[in-house]
Amino acid sequence: MKRVILVLIAACHGKSMLDSSAPSAIEAPKDAITKPVENGPVKVVEKVWPAKPNLGEPIYLRLEITAAPGVTVNAPFQEAGDQRMGRFRVVGFTREGAGSAHEDQTYTLESPSSGKHRVPPLRLEMVDARADRGSAVSAKAQEILTEEIPLDIAPVKTEQLGAKLHAANGELDPDVGGPPWMKILLAMSALAVVGSGTVLVLRAAAARRKVIARRSAYDEAVARLTQLEERGAPEAAQADAWFVDLSGIVRGYLEHRYEIRAPELTTEEFLLVASQANALTADHRALLSAFLERCDRVKFAGYRPDSEESLASLGAARAFVEDTRLEEVAA
Repeated sequence: MKRVILVLIAACHGKSMLDSSAPSAIEAPKDAITKPVENGPVKVVEKVWPAKPNLGEPIYLRLEITAAPGVTVNAPFQEAGDQRMGRFRVVGFTREGAGSAHEDQTYTLESPSSGKHRVPPLRLEMVDARADRGSAVSAKAQEILTEEIPLDIAPVKTEQLGAKLHAANGELDPDVGGPPWMKILLAMSALAVVGSGTVLVLRAAAARRKVIARRSAYDEAVARLTQLEERGAPEAAQADAWFVDLSGIVRGYLEHRYEIRAPELTTEEFLLVASQANALTADHRALLSAFLERCDRVKFAGYRPDSEESLASLGAARAFVEDTRLEEVAA
């Protein structure tokens, strides 16, 4: 345990090495922590107050030393240059009655932080030079050691800090003690809600646009099939162009309906891409494959179907569009 040693000679009268900021006239309160210690003709009473200090509040320590006549007590503050008493910083020191039978020493201490701290034991020396004492005894200095005093330093109160900062005009800063964390948390929560709501709105809007696009694809395909049907079954010379239009209606519907971007693909490649659309069932894929292969026979193989077969192909295209529309878009 570290000890603050007091060894300068008590006969050193005059001004203290520290500035006097602890008024010696101040009386210790009744609730001051008091620790008396006696050693023969010397009695030392150590007092510390306030008993429950707050951080930033001055802490006073007083030594009241009483000695019998002929007894010298060496008890001035030794660490004036360091200005430390344990972990406390000494910011003031006063002294009264140096060299007399009763001496008072008052220290003003400053705590470095809140929490549990302690005032370390203080060491004094006495020399008993009374006539009834032998020379060997009187020449020998005897130690007097005070007790350790624990202190629990409370954090700075917001009201006290605000009062200090605005003592000039008597106003209390509403932001004393740090940011208004509750307001910040509420603002952050509101932003999170707004942000998540915005994401949901954007997703809903995107989904809505997809639904509208799919419905538009259906409406466009039905309208074009109706126009082609109104033209009637093609003659042999017009069969090629008629089936090109028919297959183009179905391919365009699939591209917009299932977001397939494959206008330049061959029928085989297009069927491979279309088969990857999860919404198309096996029956849909089989119907689509048979329909497109029939169109390719007319376009590339010179096949010329009769009117009944041409209208049947148009009916198959319409059934495919209606069937896939009922399965997904209506849902």
